[in-house]
Amino acid sequence: MLNKKEKQIIQYLTKDKEQFVTSKELAAHMGCSDRTIRTYYKTLVEKLDNHSGLDLISKQGYGYKLDIVDDDAYADFLEENHINDHHNNYQNITDINDRYNYLLNKLLFEQNEIYFDDLADELFVSRSTLSSDFKKIRQKFKPYHLKIESKANKGVYVLGQERDKRRFIMDYFIDSGFINTMHSYVDNELLNQKISFEELTIIVLDECREGGLKLSDFVIQNLVIHIALAIRRITEGFRISKVSEDELVLRGLAERQIAENILKRVSVSTHIDFPAEEVDYITLHLVSKGHGSACHISEVLQEQMRQELIDSIDQINPTVKNDFQLIEGLLAHLSTMFIRLQSRVVMENPLTAEIQANYRDMYQLAERVVANMPTFSAYTLSPNEIAYIALHFMAAKERYKEQRKYNVLVICATGYGSAQMLKSRIENELGNLVSITDVIGYYEINDEKLKGIDFIVSSIDLSNLIFNIPVFTVSVFLNDEELKDIKQGISHLNRSLANVEDHQAELSVKDVFDDYFSEDYFFLMSDATKEDVLKKLAESISVNENDQFEKRLLDMMKQREAMSSIVFGENIAVPHPLKAVGSKHHFAVAIVKDGVKWDEQYSSIKIIFLMSMSIHDNDGLPELTSAIVDLVDNPKLQEQMLACQSFDEFKKIFLSI
Repeated sequence: MLNKKEKQIIQYLTKDKEQFVTSKELAAHMGCSDRTIRTYYKTLVEKLDNHSGLDLISKQGYGYKLDIVDDDAYADFLEENHINDHHNNYQNITDINDRYNYLLNKLLFEQNEIYFDDLADELFVSRSTLSSDFKKIRQKFKPYHLKIESKANKGVYVLGQERDKRRFIMDYFIDSGFINTMHSYVDNELLNQKISFEELTIIVLDECREGGLKLSDFVIQNLVIHIALAIRRITEGFRISKVSEDELVLRGLAERQIAENILKRVSVSTHIDFPAEEVDYITLHLVSKGHGSACHISEVLQEQMRQELIDSIDQINPTVKNDFQLIEGLLAHLSTMFIRLQSRVVMENPLTAEIQANYRDMYQLAERVVANMPTFSAYTLSPNEIAYIALHFMAAKERYKEQRKYNVLVICATGYGSAQMLKSRIENELGNLVSITDVIGYYEINDEKLKGIDFIVSSIDLSNLIFNIPVFTVSVFLNDEELKDIKQGISHLNRSLANVEDHQAELSVKDVFDDYFSEDYFFLMSDATKEDVLKKLAESISVNENDQFEKRLLDMMKQREAMSSIVFGENIAVPHPLKAVGSKHHFAVAIVKDGVKWDEQYSSIKIIFLMSMSIHDNDGLPELTSAIVDLVDNPKLQEQMLACQSFDEFKKIFLSI
């Protein structure tokens, strides 16, 4: 698994895979030195050795280039490391599952002719990659007696009986990620168990195909959500406004008959009588993507809305603009919403208040996305409409949780039984969020064990050690309060996974700075070795301690560094003892502008924080170490700190973190 910086380098190199990128350009993009880029290059080459068909080339005078020999290996590599391959076109679907779903949509739901070369162009993949995808689909089709055929004048199509196609589609839908992620909202929150989500989906699929209506799965998903909302709306006494027949001539359309058939079957299962307005509204869903209807959204308008939607999401959160499922689901919903707004159809949403209260961030995201779309600038969207759009972001968020499990290292005492108990508790309670990479004892901690780890769960107090990843201290039984703390910590893990925001902290960095830092322990140095710096810092905080303190402190610092690196970033080191040895806590600081060689990997460490914990109390220490970790990701503040000429300047810069 690549770390954050390595992922950023790969992402930058994938922008133009045919061109070399200089180390200087990469360094400017990453906010680091050329030397650091060369260090990352070495580690990336080692990690890419495990991926045949993928190579990182270095050419003197030119720079670096990612050489992709095998598209499938490349796609697997991106998926394994959760890397998006960004292209300008939204259809650059590098994720294998997204591409697979896209092809199934084309084959099973679209009426237009599909040609192999067109698919390769749309998906930005080679013919060999596409052939491999079709091979997988053929295997999936076999149990259903379905085949993929290809003819010069007909393109690629599915050959088989309609009932077999219907069986495959039903199984495909019910096993889809969309249904799994919507369960928590639809089954529990919307339907009140009157009808299962699977049964609703089968009814819609069955009647649409019985009526000869081919719609994309995203339109069908939106329709199923609407019916779920309609069930709750009617149960709670809400009503949809009447659709104006002057503006939408729905009577007599084949789509309306399909809508009636759907609701008749749902009515049998739920014992709910649906009013004519609900039939009309379902008809809107069906005709918004139909052909030859007065309600049809033109392809030009559809493409305009698509681009506006992608641009809007890109402005707010670029990381999700290539989420094919989210974009297509939203587009299907917005197409129907556009017709509804034109026709002044008002729809109540029974979940609006709940979404506004409990999912405020998703509600505000939906507001901002639509506000940035010119197509809807002439309309005022009600909170009910915004809440409906928010459901799509809520479902996407659930999918991301499933796709992105955090790698956890569990640290216990030597007892095997207690370690396994804690492991089982974590898997049972947090299995959908985390993956346990290993269970180890305290003295087994080393750099190798920490590679690729997102956070640590420990039954031993590790507060005397500093890691650049979060640590959660728990009991072997992992009680409810500890679980709550871990879940809260996970929800606040930032992209670098370097820190956990502690909203409950009562102390600020400003409150505790003077208790730990002093001008007596601050030094501007040059032409120094690592040993010189550490001895100087250790001497400064040993003044009021016993005669053996300095030697013991330096010995314990060596033991700590033997466990795992205490270098954070390319400029900063935080040496500290294996356990607390002082009667008072201190931070001693050395700024060495020309840098010191720390070890073979880090040749120019310039900012050194020597931390000595107290055997009595260390209030405020988490806040200060958190600030140091934040400093690691802030090259500009590091530059300012290296340029400071006094302790007062240093203090001002540190407090600005």
